[in-house]
Amino acid sequence: MNAVIALCHFCEAHGPCAIFCTQTLRDTKLEDLSLDQQTQKTCSACNYSISKNNNAIYSRDTESGATFVSTKVAVLPEVASLVKQAAVLSLSNGTDASKDGEFVFFGDSARGHILSHTFRVSDLQARGYSQLFSIIVLMKDKYFLLNIKPFLAEHLKKVSSELQAAAKKTKETEELTYSERQRRLSGAQFLMPTSRSLLELTGEEHIFAQLHSHFSWLLLAGSRFLTEHVTFGNLPWLPPQSSGRPPAQRLTYNSSTLPMIESIDDPDLEEFFSLRHLKSVVRKEEFATVCYCALTGVKIVVRGDPRKTFRFMVCLKKLLPEPMHNLMRIDAQHQHSISSEYKIISVSNDIAVPMASSSVYRIDFLDKHVNGHEVSVKWPGELPRKLPDLMVKLLKAVEEKNFTELVLNKQTKVLIEEWKNKVTCLNHAKSTSVQGKLKKVLGVQPQDQPIINYWSTHLH
Repeated sequence: MNAVIALCHFCEAHGPCAIFCTQTLRDTKLEDLSLDQQTQKTCSACNYSISKNNNAIYSRDTESGATFVSTKVAVLPEVASLVKQAAVLSLSNGTDASKDGEFVFFGDSARGHILSHTFRVSDLQARGYSQLFSIIVLMKDKYFLLNIKPFLAEHLKKVSSELQAAAKKTKETEELTYSERQRRLSGAQFLMPTSRSLLELTGEEHIFAQLHSHFSWLLLAGSRFLTEHVTFGNLPWLPPQSSGRPPAQRLTYNSSTLPMIESIDDPDLEEFFSLRHLKSVVRKEEFATVCYCALTGVKIVVRGDPRKTFRFMVCLKKLLPEPMHNLMRIDAQHQHSISSEYKIISVSNDIAVPMASSSVYRIDFLDKHVNGHEVSVKWPGELPRKLPDLMVKLLKAVEEKNFTELVLNKQTKVLIEEWKNKVTCLNHAKSTSVQGKLKKVLGVQPQDQPIINYWSTHLH
């Protein structure tokens, strides 16, 4: 994931600023960067050491070769200026940062798009007995950031909760030693400086190593299966967000950090067939029609030997989001299945099926090839003059020669999830006017309405 994750705070002396930045390096080598960053800020909150022996913490992903580096200031100058601006906006009144635990999205194409999570950390020596912090995620791809917000929000909230819990313990310890509140109310002079670093607030010796571990994992998880320019939807094929993490052996660190990366078992691999199998069975023009009917809810009846129809049905299944897979019936054994609510059905040759019509798409697998074709397709309906955006992208992906079967399979899943999320968002619109505005934001066009109408009744 080509993004920068930064921890920011509001310093009493210097105002809002970023104090810890983690970013991904792919083409840039660490040897070419100046990691010995100096700061002119003298307060202990801004002038601190990341670790005892290094001015940076970095880790490498052994599979992709990407390097995740954490420093006080972003190592690339052009990125540092964007992070600085984002830090100011994140902790300004414009984002209502007074709300603890808030998530705010802002930015533009020039300054980047930012997801900001603001929270307060206990500090008996600060005004209001707390310091204001934020974690920002900065990237150029607006839609990618919007759609992984649930994933990011869950884990950023965990990070902030850990910091708050550690600071709360420090506060409780200090309150046992002296009553800061009584000293302030009596007008006595402070015996200690009021500006303290995150390390002092939390009492955690490896706090920045922990933050690096969290942030680098988020960057790694976002790029593990896809890149920004192909994604709009959530990441349902990631390991479970509550506990899943990339295997520990993939990340190597430059310092002895706490074991924050947990290993997971690889999910069971299932046999898969890409949409190219559909195209290899039917004619080129019929491939477009069968995709359209599957996407828009026209009943598809596949008739023939189950040994031949099974692969075809598995491929058709990929054209629907997972919550709609119950609309399919593979190898139906009874006549009543034909007239049921199933939208895609496969039956054996001994079961009678209805004639093809505008609402019934028939595919009959032949015992012998006729004119070089394995199936007979019957559907009197016609494709619209303008195809839905999802279907256009699917057809383009199938034609992409550089896509392997595995890549095509993942791209198909990405596109289906993208539109599942669009439909889910539209379902939550409370009025027609709100839905109209959402359609503009989501890029939904009139030709996409058949998919919206069909999917919206099954997605919530």
